[in-house]
Amino acid sequence: MTREKKILIVSSEPELLGLLQDNLSKDNYQVTSVGDISNDLKEIVDEVLPDLIILDILMPWLDGVEVCLRLRQWCQAPVIMLSTWDTEKDTVRSLDLSSDGYLTEPYGVADLMAQIDNTLHCN
Repeated sequence: MTREKKILIVSSEPELLGLLQDNLSKDNYQVTSVGDISNDLKEIVDEVLPDLIILDILMPWLDGVEVCLRLRQWCQAPVIMLSTWDTEKDTVRSLDLSSDGYLTEPYGVADLMAQIDNTLHCN
């Protein structure tokens, strides 16, 4: 029996958190959602030990690019960044920061689920 994959979702958008929580739970992922990790990022990641982190790039206290930079100092879990930014420059910057995937709005749940499955199976 294989254990459920753990996914940590980081977003300040309650609608996004709810949507992701519902869809990922249906696919048997163990999901932890947090809306504010400004001071507790390392503690949360060390507690959850996620197999994958989904990171909203637009947050009020610290953007996802900065969060990704901090994560990469001590965490090697794959990161998928979600964004309303729709420029090639931002996508390249995000991937250069060692995020493993990047989706811009509008994206469908099916697109996100495919990105999650591909990322988890490649790592």
